[in-house]
Amino acid sequence: MHDIKIKYWALNIASALVLLVLLGAHMGLMHLPGVLGQVNPDWSEPLAWAQVSGRGSSIVTTSGYVLLLGLALFHGLYGIHTMLTEFFGSERAARRIAVGCWIAGIALFAVGATASVIFHMSLHLN
Repeated sequence: MHDIKIKYWALNIASALVLLVLLGAHMGLMHLPGVLGQVNPDWSEPLAWAQVSGRGSSIVTTSGYVLLLGLALFHGLYGIHTMLTEFFGSERAARRIAVGCWIAGIALFAVGATASVIFHMSLHLN
């Protein structure tokens, strides 16, 4: 059991490092358009429909969104799981918390990934 906890902890740290890179790119592209607009004028209006549909039609961007979603859910739910199991302490509570986190994670990932893929596909139907 101790081995699996170390693997989950290492995966949590790795997900945090990847999240730093992906969220840094997101912040730069979406929230610093004045700075990046000087590099490429197309980036000065990130919420314009042409930009949104351009990002949404790219399989690379859509895959990045799904990857970001999965990593963020794992990282967040692992943290919630850790806090709740430390608070409640019993093995029975830990199993219930783990099941609840897995169910929530799978459900939220399914909704988010489906929305991203449907948006991507809808742009290619037109």
